Amino acid sequence: MIGRIAESLYWLGRYLERIENHARLIDVDYHMQTSHEDRDQYPWKELMETIGNISDFQNKKHSFTESDVLSTIVFDKDNSNSIISCVANARVNTQTVRERLPSEMWDAINGFYLWLNSRKLHDLLLYPHTFFEQIKNQTSLFQGIATSTMLRGPEWHMLQAGKYLERAENTLRIFRVVYSDNHQDMPYDDAIALLKSVSGYEAFRKCLSNKVSIENMLDFLILNAIFPRSTRFSLGHLKDHLGCLYVSRGVISPEFGRVVKSIGKFYSQLAYMDPAEISRAGVIPFLEKEIGRCNTIGSEIGKMFSTKGVNVLSF
Repeated sequence: MIGRIAESLYWLGRYLERIENHARLIDVDYHMQTSHEDRDQYPWKELMETIGNISDFQNKKHSFTESDVLSTIVFDKDNSNSIISCVANARVNTQTVRERLPSEMWDAINGFYLWLNSRKLHDLLLYPHTFFEQIKNQTSLFQGIATSTMLRGPEWHMLQAGKYLERAENTLRIFRVVYSDNHQDMPYDDAIALLKSVSGYEAFRKCLSNKVSIENMLDFLILNAIFPRSTRFSLGHLKDHLGCLYVSRGVISPEFGRVVKSIGKFYSQLAYMDPAEISRAGVIPFLEKEIGRCNTIGSEIGKMFSTKGVNVLSF
């Protein structure tokens, strides 16, 4: 019972962040299509490889066109990672813990689900930017209500833990997608699209002027301590939120202490890294390794919920 509630809150945080990140990533692809006159000539396969299940996609004999790819990653209810599936799962998780959350949060996620369920592929293809902007607005509404109405108790910390783990991993994934396309010669327009995909363009200019380079992008998106969507910032907040539970509620599961320690090591390594050091060692191997570490942390948190006879949190 207790583990189930904690798991629902954790996954609610992850799903909401994942929905927003999917919308941002697809929006980046639209920004990067400027060099392709025909939308279907754009390499949609890469987007499918990033946020979809490519073997299932091919088994269904779909083609890598704009309409087939977007239909699968936005509207396909059989695809567990599609935006509509994530919204439906977030709604189910909110319903599971509804009595522990402000009623406005249920109203927001239910309204989001009903709105998206009434949309069609035609609506997306007609005004893609407006469509994804609306999705980002819906997730922002939910997060804003949570921030302004939730008690800063265990429920809040579990919700935020899910959000920040998802955010740390997704910033790495978005960086990998754009970098894989361009390597050291990332065009200025693609670099700006990448920054805008995480709402970081203005913040980047304040921190690093307009000096777009791979090392500056690594410094800002991965290692920066004050940009809210950097991997380091997200891991710091993940560590703090789990740490609050650790201190105030005591260690009920032995897994809990190990997870907090593992995140602390990850965060500390990023805090003392230099972007030039990452470039010398290879950006893609670095990003792959860090994405793997996020996956490992996610698996370790999952074990806390599934350990029989152990209460994760004393709610």
